[in-house]
Amino acid sequence: MAVGSVNTLQVTESEHAIRRLAGACYLAMRTNDGQYLRNPPSHEIFAASGLAGTYANLCRRLGIQVTHDLAIQGLRLSATNNARWQALVSLLGRLRTESLEPIVFKGGAMHARWPEMRDIRALFDYDLIVPQADISALRASLSRQGFQSPNLGSWLTQQLDKGSMVWKGTGIQYQNLDIHARFTEAPVCTSLTRSILDTSDRAGDIRIPDIEDCICMIALHIVRSGMARPLREYIDLLWYVDDLDDAQWQSVHARARRHQLVPALFLSLRQTLFCLALEELDHTRAGRLVRKIDALKQEIGELRMRALDWLAPHDYPLHPNEARNKPLFRRSFILGTGTSSGWRVALAFLIYGTSRCIDKLTGARSLPTDN
Repeated sequence: MAVGSVNTLQVTESEHAIRRLAGACYLAMRTNDGQYLRNPPSHEIFAASGLAGTYANLCRRLGIQVTHDLAIQGLRLSATNNARWQALVSLLGRLRTESLEPIVFKGGAMHARWPEMRDIRALFDYDLIVPQADISALRASLSRQGFQSPNLGSWLTQQLDKGSMVWKGTGIQYQNLDIHARFTEAPVCTSLTRSILDTSDRAGDIRIPDIEDCICMIALHIVRSGMARPLREYIDLLWYVDDLDDAQWQSVHARARRHQLVPALFLSLRQTLFCLALEELDHTRAGRLVRKIDALKQEIGELRMRALDWLAPHDYPLHPNEARNKPLFRRSFILGTGTSSGWRVALAFLIYGTSRCIDKLTGARSLPTDN
């Protein structure tokens, strides 16, 4: 295969076990075959992976016994997800009465499109996006409904920022929303923002992006975060990509090209192959994914490819060196190399960074919302 062998100096035995667990969960989800789940790892591996609840609920679905503690984690995941999902559906219904209809994306789109995921796909928050012109009205509505939000900075920072968090409640009733007007700081990936805001796809009454933009969004998020993401996001990406036929894959490839995200999709799929230990667990499935990765690689120039291999090699560790994981490094070099639009990233870095520095120096506070 084209991706090369694993660098055992970088990957510890603990990371091997975490990767195997993630891959086993994915394969059990995809195949409904419990064989992948019959050798549970240690408590420490479950804790490090963040997949204990996912594993427990997959076992319950497939008729496999688990320990009491693990079963409790699965029940907690189901109860929390379902309570928060019902709260989100209710909230979106109320917003529609105010002529506000956010689009739900990332993990929320998984929950909307595939209801069976609500028991196995853990989610800390729901991500919503509306046009910039609707942001003030949406924040005001959420404020009236009891949501709190942090200081948003000056008006300029609000116009440049990708989004902000709001929250309310505690325990199982806790709700956390990430409100967006774009997916990353302008002018990076503006075509992806426009494309998703124009979506006509729905799951029931909920607006969600189409499959192509969901895949591009995950790829952008992984690269923007410096290639180190929770394992559930790599599972999400493979879930979308794995069973695409040739025509569907060509459509995804074309969409990534349009959004200038071919390098990001290449990197995120290569990282998915590694993080889910797919070459070890399912050689045939891994081969199909490698062919997609190689097709993307053909469009990447030699100089950029060298930069990508240096920034995030094929066996990039699950917990990268902190010196390579600083926000300044992630939002400049990795994002610029991964989006094939370095000048846009440089401009966004300069403009947004300047606005944040001004906020810090002046002690700027958010503009009051009209309640």
